[in-house]
Amino acid sequence: PCRIVDAGFERQWDIRVVAPVADFLAAQSDTVWETLFQELTEWILEHRTTLIFCPSRRMAERLARNLDERLPEGHVAAHHGSLSRRARLEAEEKLKRGELRALVATSSLELGIDIGTIDLVVQVQSPRNIAAALQRIGRSGHLLSRASKGRIVVTKGEELLEAAALVRAIGERELDHLRIPKQPLDVLSQQVVAAVAAEPWSV
Repeated sequence: PCRIVDAGFERQWDIRVVAPVADFLAAQSDTVWETLFQELTEWILEHRTTLIFCPSRRMAERLARNLDERLPEGHVAAHHGSLSRRARLEAEEKLKRGELRALVATSSLELGIDIGTIDLVVQVQSPRNIAAALQRIGRSGHLLSRASKGRIVVTKGEELLEAAALVRAIGERELDHLRIPKQPLDVLSQQVVAAVAAEPWSV
């Protein structure tokens, strides 16, 4: 038998959605990204350590390269699955020792890695679901007495609504609703094809 005890503790969150430009319809793509780089640079300089999440390896490299040009050399690194294990560990250790001002990562840094003290987490583009946002932003302010500080930066108008809904859900203590479809024949057919590609199956 077990009991669930509510200790009455609630994590403090400081989360905001940020748009680099006032009007996505009027702004060119280059303007959006240039403003975003300037904003990120300012945030990094205002904090000791900043962890930046983005959706792809290509974007992680692009962001790290552009930010490195704006900040003291060697103070920004990328972290993603295509890098060697050694390169990833080196970036993690530098971050822990306080040698990096910012680390740009994909979901490779989302779970289970001790990366030391993070002051700010920035999510470039919507993380797509509430759990991922909480997991990532929760990496900042890793003390019970501190608030987790995060910024979700949108790069297109259609992301704005999704990011706003996500932050609102976090404020209302909601999580993603999991809907498991019944008898999903498309999933079954994929599994059958995968299985018979490996070895013969009888009907």
